Amino acid sequence: MGSSILLFSPEFPCWDEETVRLAGDDPSSLAGMLENGELARRGGGYVLTPKGEAARRELARSTGVPAADMDAPTDDEARARRALEHNRMCQLLDRAFRQQWGVKEVTHRETFPVVPCLPDDRYFAFEGERVRAIWSQHPLVESFTEAFPNWGVGARGLPAPGQAGLDAWAKENAAPAGTLTIDFVLRSRYDFNHYKGFEPMASDRFGFYNVDLLFAVKCGDDPRELLPLIGRLHVFLMEQRRVYVPGWYDLDAEEQEDWTLLALVTDAEAQLAELTATLRRWGRDLIEPCRPFYILGTSIERLRAQKEPKDTLYDWFQEETVRILRPDVDDQEDLLG
Repeated sequence: MGSSILLFSPEFPCWDEETVRLAGDDPSSLAGMLENGELARRGGGYVLTPKGEAARRELARSTGVPAADMDAPTDDEARARRALEHNRMCQLLDRAFRQQWGVKEVTHRETFPVVPCLPDDRYFAFEGERVRAIWSQHPLVESFTEAFPNWGVGARGLPAPGQAGLDAWAKENAAPAGTLTIDFVLRSRYDFNHYKGFEPMASDRFGFYNVDLLFAVKCGDDPRELLPLIGRLHVFLMEQRRVYVPGWYDLDAEEQEDWTLLALVTDAEAQLAELTATLRRWGRDLIEPCRPFYILGTSIERLRAQKEPKDTLYDWFQEETVRILRPDVDDQEDLLG
């Protein structure tokens, strides 16, 4: 047994040779742990056995490495397969770009509160082959925007409502609360040494002041399943603009644009091309009215084929992804780019 056993965690309970190699460890160690009874084959990869979990805890204790307790054993094949797919996507995305002159803050399966959280079918509606955003006309959203009218540069210098303000409005209006879980979240802090001189905002609960954001999710086979997720993300971003960091979400302290990117990750390039065509046909309401907001696409196949990491998130976004919908170009641009 080597240090590879410490790769297993509640976030990443299933590994295979490819993901171990991407994490910078020796994939041959898996065979030894399997032979020793510390691993079992599940979902195309390996999960810890009770013996393996005990060995992991002991190695973590003896080396002083923090190691959270594992969840229940991943005995279900489908669950293990999903965990391995999530692991692979995260490892490949993390490898896709460095962060020259900055800091990459990455979280996995981060869950955000969404208030008000609407029923899944109240974010978008189909009109023929187009999708229309209806969430912004929902009575609760209209009440929210009336209660928190200050956003954009005009909100600078005004007190931010913050969590207390949102909680008071939600209680008064019996606004339902929900959650939004994102597979891979990057807070990209470019030119960190310069921006660390700015005081943080007390109301910035989620650490979005002076950052570019990448939200990445693994796609299934049905694009319609993305609509509630995109809708909840829009509401969550509305909260940032009007409650948590009003005046500073889209433009940072140096008047530089902060990017909000939603990356949709498919398995194969053929799936990505089909998804791109579908979302462009559905239309630009998928990125309205929360501009600037970008939907981009990549695939496991594409990420594997990228031989060297790009220097920055911006280089990767511009050179290695499909720009599915973006606020500054026509829908049909970069269909296969």
